[in-house]
Amino acid sequence: MAAARAVASDATMVIPRPGDTGGATMLLPRLAVDPVDELTERIRPAVAHAVDALQVAARLEADGITDRLARSAYGYTDVFALAEEVFRRLDPGAPPVDPPRERPAWQVAGREVSHGVLYLLPAAAFPAVLNAVGTRSLVAGLVLAGALGWIWAGGASWLAYRRLGAGDPAAAGRVLRVAAAAGIPAAALLGTAVVAGGALTPGADGGLGLVALATGQMTYQMASTLLMFYKREGLLLVAMLPAVAGGAAYLLVGPSVRTAALAVTAASVLAAFAVGVRETLRVRDTAAERAAAARAEAAKPGAERLGGDGPSRARTRGRLAAVLPSPAERPGFGWAVLYAALSAAYLLHAQHRYVLGHLDVALAAGPLIAAMGVVEWRARRFAEQGRALLRRVRYPAEFAVRMWLRLLSNVALCSGAVVVFAVPLLLALHSAGHLSAPGVVMAAAHAVLAGAYYLGFLLAGQGRDTALCAGLGIALVAHAAVGALLRPAGGALADTSVFLGSAVLLQVLFVLGLAPVVGQVRRYR
Repeated sequence: MAAARAVASDATMVIPRPGDTGGATMLLPRLAVDPVDELTERIRPAVAHAVDALQVAARLEADGITDRLARSAYGYTDVFALAEEVFRRLDPGAPPVDPPRERPAWQVAGREVSHGVLYLLPAAAFPAVLNAVGTRSLVAGLVLAGALGWIWAGGASWLAYRRLGAGDPAAAGRVLRVAAAAGIPAAALLGTAVVAGGALTPGADGGLGLVALATGQMTYQMASTLLMFYKREGLLLVAMLPAVAGGAAYLLVGPSVRTAALAVTAASVLAAFAVGVRETLRVRDTAAERAAAARAEAAKPGAERLGGDGPSRARTRGRLAAVLPSPAERPGFGWAVLYAALSAAYLLHAQHRYVLGHLDVALAAGPLIAAMGVVEWRARRFAEQGRALLRRVRYPAEFAVRMWLRLLSNVALCSGAVVVFAVPLLLALHSAGHLSAPGVVMAAAHAVLAGAYYLGFLLAGQGRDTALCAGLGIALVAHAAVGALLRPAGGALADTSVFLGSAVLLQVLFVLGLAPVVGQVRRYR
């Protein structure tokens, strides 16, 4: 008790009386300080020239402030809400701003689910394209441009999201703009190289059909990448509606409207591409006003050291550095590109040989593409479910069990979405007399593959790049090697059965890759 009384009587802070020169003091407790003000002043030197709240958020996360700490210590829902308030307080004269209104969950889910339909829109033009360029050019164009576009868009999106996460949306827009502008001639060069190298015998058009198809497919790939990055799926749908109408008119009227249908399709794709590029420029315009003063002040010393054209050369180097991955980013960028390449190789290797001879096997990929929006939606929701579950459970073991149940139920949901799309297709093929056993097996393989892709998204989100790429590589080798042994004797049924087995193997490998991290509480804070 004596020790307690001594501690209780200790002065917290000694404050001199105003005007007191004789040393008399007054004992007062330390006054409370707004923790957000204290945080703002602590990080002010590092974010004094921040152009938006995303840069502040990046700094807060670098200092170890998590969503949980933002809620418990500062009273904000997450780091980004806290960063908005810190960014406002950096300018004492700035008026309070209302936080941006979040979209309802059903709207966000609907936007993500719609991605599958948007991925399928170019298929509306395939009948007219097939009549114009021939089957060999169509297959080669789909395989070559599909693989290149998958890898190109995957690398560009990874870099753009890194720039956006670092608080520089203008740099993210520049990455996407340069990737889109460079991807189109890259596809054209690939198509030209295939024709010139003799890998594809030119038809009556001299191979121009393949080049045009590869270029058009890459253009749509980049247009959809840009507009989905900026959450402008509605603009993509509106731009492509004329192409869908042109494809439907070709199927109803016949070859007499082929030229018109192809022209409308080309115009729709170009319009979607132009709108996507415009979105990247709009971000640059809005960010430029706030960043102009900081850039001008930072460039002044450079002008004195480098001469009259110093700032120009510095800006050129800065733009180039914003487009290319930095040394610290190169490992992650390499993993992202490798994952995209393995994904494209795995799916296209299983499909390309059946485009000409087995209609039902070739069309079996359609339900998977249509359900990819569901896969993306459930992958995003998994982390949100984990954060919500942390507030309702008390023990780590209980949390781990519930997260595993959510994981397995989402895998089943993604596979079920493919089944929902596949059943009407299989019934239509059966009524038309085009359904075979390999087609049914391939549809089942794509249903399993949807669950594997869901697990792959989770692996990528947890940074398990080695497990992600190793699983895809093993599944690809297994299908290629075992399929090559069994295909000569068993034909398409043996090959599709092996592909189904490789998809199951891929799911198992991805689950093993996720096993160490699914139940870790710290990954959801």
